[in-house]
Amino acid sequence: MRGEVRKVQLTGGATLIVSLPKEWAKRISLSPGDEVLVVTQPDDTLVIIPRKLGRRAGVAAELAINRPTSVEEIERIFMALYIGGAETIVIKFSQEAMGLRKQIKDFIRRRVVDMEIVEEASDRLIVQSMISATELAVVDVAAKMLRLVGNMLKDLMAGLERDDVNMLRDIIERDDEVDRLYWLMERQLKRAAMSRHVMLELKVDDPRDLVEYVIIAKSIERMADHVCRIAYVSQEEKVNTRIIMPLLKTVSDFLAQVENSILGDTPPQRIAELQSEILGWSQKVRREETPPDPATSIAKESAVRIGEYVADIFESLGRIRLKDRAIVIGEVVHKPQ
Repeated sequence: MRGEVRKVQLTGGATLIVSLPKEWAKRISLSPGDEVLVVTQPDDTLVIIPRKLGRRAGVAAELAINRPTSVEEIERIFMALYIGGAETIVIKFSQEAMGLRKQIKDFIRRRVVDMEIVEEASDRLIVQSMISATELAVVDVAAKMLRLVGNMLKDLMAGLERDDVNMLRDIIERDDEVDRLYWLMERQLKRAAMSRHVMLELKVDDPRDLVEYVIIAKSIERMADHVCRIAYVSQEEKVNTRIIMPLLKTVSDFLAQVENSILGDTPPQRIAELQSEILGWSQKVRREETPPDPATSIAKESAVRIGEYVADIFESLGRIRLKDRAIVIGEVVHKPQ
């Protein structure tokens, strides 16, 4: 293990102290009187975070486009920098590539939640994060994603009942909003993995929870995809609503329960019960006869998959809530002597 061994010393008759590494303190310009945050970890170790590190300027990145290339390639590179945690991204265009500037501007404004173009010239764009991490706690982003998917699902049921093609198309377009929040969640979680200070700002107390929130975010993003899949096939060929509507109503109820649980204080035991209930429901539906027409069959499969992704979220939520707790299943019965 890398590090320095230092002895704990006693001062004032009751206070234990340990000195900080001189080179480290010099590197970050730590001075007498500066504040540090001391955070206890799940394994009872300590992390020391100087307050001034939390006020440092964010990471800056530069993307130089020196030749005409596909917009898709630039978008992929930009998103890699964005998700990687860059707070400022400077995009430079050569004379030959200036024609791409408008398309890149449109992409940034359409697909990125928390960054804005703060400076623009014919040969460059400067894009900067405009939102503090503390304004977008991980759990709040997850809850907002769930709310968006829940509304998409409710509108899907209304669109199927009315046979409203325009409403179904609108649902598919709204998937972009879920994707934007999913990319934001990835960005926040990567920033949290790089900095314990950022992790605490994002209201994540335990590093183990970062993995669970990755699973939660991906599950919500996949649910939105399946809602869109049902909306899409329903435009091409009418599905059997007598089969699909009861499934969607059940899934909508599951979704409302997980949204309440992620924001509330649902006990771990209840979370486990809800997960078990959903998995039992999905197994039952999968044993039923497959609908004869392809559109209804596809819609049924997607409805079940949405429910199973809700179960995955409950599983991750249970792992977040279960740590370091005593669980009692059932009542203890004391028989008379």
